[in-house]
Amino acid sequence: MEKRSAGVRVNNLAAPSPRYEQIRLPRTRLHCVTCGDGPPLIIVPATVSLISQWMPLAQFMGLRFKATFFELPGHGGSSPYPFPFSSHAVPQTVEALVDHLGYERFNLMGFSFGGLLALRTLEYLQERIENVILLSPVVSCRAVQYSRARQLMMRSMAGALKRRRIRLIVHQILHSDRLERPLLSGISAFGNIDRRILEGKDALHLPVSTLDVFAHTLDEILSTEYHAPAPFSMPCFFAMSVYDDLLDYELTAAIVRRQFSNLTMEKFFLPYHQPPHPPTFEWLLDEFGSFLERMV
Repeated sequence: MEKRSAGVRVNNLAAPSPRYEQIRLPRTRLHCVTCGDGPPLIIVPATVSLISQWMPLAQFMGLRFKATFFELPGHGGSSPYPFPFSSHAVPQTVEALVDHLGYERFNLMGFSFGGLLALRTLEYLQERIENVILLSPVVSCRAVQYSRARQLMMRSMAGALKRRRIRLIVHQILHSDRLERPLLSGISAFGNIDRRILEGKDALHLPVSTLDVFAHTLDEILSTEYHAPAPFSMPCFFAMSVYDDLLDYELTAAIVRRQFSNLTMEKFFLPYHQPPHPPTFEWLLDEFGSFLERMV
């Protein structure tokens, strides 16, 4: 049976064609992809996310929106900031991006760490944002399902990686073919991350600039306690798996409830925070098509 809502038909749809751009902004050159022709949507990426990995998500959202996904400054095809990466710098980058694209108002979406970046952007640009979509957002270090000891160790590691000399040494080690298998196994066990996710991200072959982005995002994930000055009034669509293996669902949902006075919540029942393999357009359509229908 075919479902319809707001002009979206979730069955038998072809993926929108991608349109790539390198956009020069005041503090970075952003590598972006745009899919679809609906209302404008900016998708703020999660930690070290590549367009090649998340193209199906951009195409899926392009069924309802004109969806633009970009790689974080310092990662992929985007040039680094002229200073250490910080989530507080991203809102001005989004502002410059939407100004370049000619959007007076737009919709905003973030997944995982991109959820925190979306909230930072919302604070800065809330008069221009129509709707917010948060998928399994990072909103509190208390929601991260690592032991206190493991979190302290990971923050120490992030602190060390902020030093350029350490990053260069780590970069050299990660690019050693001889150490690839033990390093993947060790990182997977220490971070409780499915090895297939690491392989999909090509985690051992990150450039030095991406190690800087990773260090600062990891530190923020393990230290953030998000709280908006007052509840936001624009509609927010929140979705998360109750079985998320990285973030605690109940705590995350409770924090998001406090931030929005107009909230639509959707529970999923997938056994992970992120799929072990990059999602396909068909899988997204099958799993989340009905959620997309309920968006404005």
